[in-house]
Order: sequence, then C-alpha cells, then structure tokens
Amino acid sequence: MPAVDEPSEGVPPEEVEPPRAPGRPRDPELEARVQRAALQVFGEVGWRGLTMDAIASRARVGKSALYLRWADKGEVLVAALRGAQNDAFGVTDDDEETPDAAPSASVRDYLVRHALHRANLYLGEYGLAMMRLYTDVWANPDILGTLRERAVTRFVLDERERVAAAIKRGEFAPGASAMRILDAIEGAVLMHVLVTPAPLLPRVRAGIQEYVDLMVDDQLRAAGYRGPATAPDDEPTRIVVAAP
Repeated sequence: MPAVDEPSEGVPPEEVEPPRAPGRPRDPELEARVQRAALQVFGEVGWRGLTMDAIASRARVGKSALYLRWADKGEVLVAALRGAQNDAFGVTDDDEETPDAAPSASVRDYLVRHALHRANLYLGEYGLAMMRLYTDVWANPDILGTLRERAVTRFVLDERERVAAAIKRGEFAPGASAMRILDAIEGAVLMHVLVTPAPLLPRVRAGIQEYVDLMVDDQLRAAGYRGPATAPDDEPTRIVVAAP
C-alpha cells in the first residue's frame, strides 16, 4: 500500500521505534482500543483530521506503540474498518466466505441478512466512520479509494456473485442486473439511515428488520424475482412473485 501518512509526523527518525519484529507477541486489547479510537476520530474529523497523534491520544497509548504495529494512519484505518465490517457480518479475515453465502439460503434471505447487517453497521457505534469513508473518498480518491476497496469490497463481491449466479439459474426475469439490484438495496439502506433525523434513529433501529424485509421484497419484485426452484428445508422462504 502506498504511504499515506508521514511515518514520524514530526518525530525525529531516531525516536521512532522500528516495526514489530516477526514473532513479537500481539496485544489484542491494545489493538482493539487503537482501532476503536481510529474509527471514532475518523468519523468525527475525516481523513485530513485523522493523525497518528490523534489516534494515540484517543486510545491513550504512546505513539511509538502504534508504529510497532502499523506503518501509518492508513494501515490503522484499514484494519479498523475491516474489523468493524467483520464484526457486523460475523466473519473473520480467515473466512473464505460470509456465513450468509451458504448455498442452502435463498437469494431473498441472503440479501435480507446482508442488508440487515449493513443497516446495523450504519446504525451502530461506527456508522459515522463508514459514512465518512463514502464521502471523503471523493476528496481523496487515490488514498481512500484503496482503503475502501480493502475494507469493503469483499462483502460487495460476495453479494454480486450470489445474485449473478441466481440470474444465470433463471431465478430472475430476463435482463435483470446484479449490479442494479444491489445498488437499489444497498442504496436504500444507506439513504434510510442517512436522511433520518437524529431524534428518530431509535425508531429506525427498532423497526429496521421490518423495513429491510419489505424493502428487499420490493426490489426483488421489481427485478422479476421468481424464487428458488426448491425452498431450503431449514427455513421457510418468502417467495416474491413478479408483478404481471
């Protein structure tokens, strides 16, 4: 990854500790605290206001401890964003696919679960940081475009491949587009949270499951979703029939 932050940020080179040597014990509690601090600061002040000094101060750790683990603020932010996404979707970096990608799940149920995870991510502790990433990337495309790709793309590609496979199997009307279906679903979730006044957010959180259920059904109906040939045995599938 290209350098996105001056490693020393004003600290003389001789005062910057070297990178963590192979085999050096990790401190999960420190890393979690630092990543949480990075997401909080990034959400509040954006990319330009995010510094290693600010992260260290918020996490209450020495800046040298950051440089033992990450080269710059970009690496901290990537790790933090990826961790927040993994937690929201219930996966780890070692997982080859997300839990909802199981072949037995219908496309409808798969998309509902993904949309619900995304909504809860936006409505959760790090929602502001996720939304800040989408807006700040326009001002800093060379840097934040890479961060967005590394932290977010995995989940989007999972969705696109799953929907594209369903289209190929004939579960959608001819001409259906995986990209347009996912744009509509992901965009609806984002806008639902983004345009809601802060005092109404508790109501949105309380009703998010019903909203996602109905919204996904609306989008699938518009795309001519016909449902799977055989519903999964372990969970009833709500079949959405294309309007005549």
